Amino acid sequence: MAEGRSWTRFWLDGTLPLARVGGDDNHLRASFGRAVAEAVFWAPAALLPQHGVRWQETGEPNLARAIITHGNLEQAIEIAVAENGQPRWVQFQRWSNANPEKEWRLQPFGGYLDDFQNFEGFTLPTQVEAGNHFGTEAYFPFFRLRVGEVRFSAF
Repeated sequence: MAEGRSWTRFWLDGTLPLARVGGDDNHLRASFGRAVAEAVFWAPAALLPQHGVRWQETGEPNLARAIITHGNLEQAIEIAVAENGQPRWVQFQRWSNANPEKEWRLQPFGGYLDDFQNFEGFTLPTQVEAGNHFGTEAYFPFFRLRVGEVRFSAF
């Protein structure tokens, strides 16, 4: 996402293009949801109450809800928090056409975060699983990773 536009491109070995989509409002809205989810997974400080982020009570212990606004886009996201403050899972309604009907609609998306480790003062998950239809029988975790190393670079 950049300047109100979004696109997705996948390449095999950096040479063979496999997918190229984007440039429309549906893709932009879906991309915003993904950007919000990745901020929660990898940079939770991005959710400090500033720059379009506000927090809302859920009425449930250990469950937080952040609402992120950017221009005319808005995304609410729920974060389950362990007793030690680490996020355990994240869920939200994402605009997507990843469904049998291939129709753009809001549908559950989310993921689990586990095995937190400290990297130069930042505590980050080293196991992440995420996918469409989170919390339902149709949950499909298409994104799974294990982090072995984190390196920070100066710009």
